[in-house]
Order: sequence, then C-alpha cells, then structure tokens
Amino acid sequence: MCKILVADDEPDMRSLLSDLLEEAGHDVTEAENGQIAYQQIQREVPDLVLMDVLMPMMNGIQVLQRLRNEPSTQSLPVILLTAFSLADGESDILETPNTYHVTKPWRRGVVESAINSALAKSLGTN
Repeated sequence: MCKILVADDEPDMRSLLSDLLEEAGHDVTEAENGQIAYQQIQREVPDLVLMDVLMPMMNGIQVLQRLRNEPSTQSLPVILLTAFSLADGESDILETPNTYHVTKPWRRGVVESAINSALAKSLGTN
C-alpha cells in the first residue's frame, strides 16, 4: 500500500481519483488547492502525488517547481493532470525526473498506467 496525495480544486475529480486509488489498495489524502497540497507534502512526503495544474492559491506547476528545488522531494513522483497545454517555459518541468503528465479528460486505464509506472520506477519494482 502506497501513500498518495490527490490535489485538485474540483471535488468530483478528487473523489474519482481517490476512489480509483483506494480500490487499488492505496492510502489516499486529498488537497483542494496547491498551497494545501504543498503544506501536506512538507508535513509528510507521500509515495506519489497526482495534481491538477490549474488550482487556486498555488498552481500545480508552482508546487512542482518547489518540490524539485528541495532535496527531500526532488525525486518524489508527480503526475500532473491538465486539460490545457502548458505555457511556454512550463513544459520544461515535464522533463524533470519522476514527472509525468496525463491529459484531461483522462481515461481510467491511462491514469492507472501512469500511476503504476511512476510507483514502479520510484519504488524500484519495474
């Protein structure tokens, strides 16, 4: 069982992702915006973060940039979820290790595959 943080400002999206992860046996926590997600990660680093890009307070790109600049979270696997193309300069962050991207609307199999790949690589089980 892995600890996974789901960060999305849309309650329905958080619920869908949380249900999917809990069905797979994971321990899930939720955050309704980027600032809360970042604070939760600072208190307890999860095994994986699934995070929307467009969120209030602090967007997913800003959270990811902070995580990649801190030794304790540099290699934390993060899956970014977005319905929009990333702006110039933002797409560079996708090239950092352990960073994944899934386009909304997502299909269950695509998200499951991204989660499994991220966890396998992170936990060294691939």
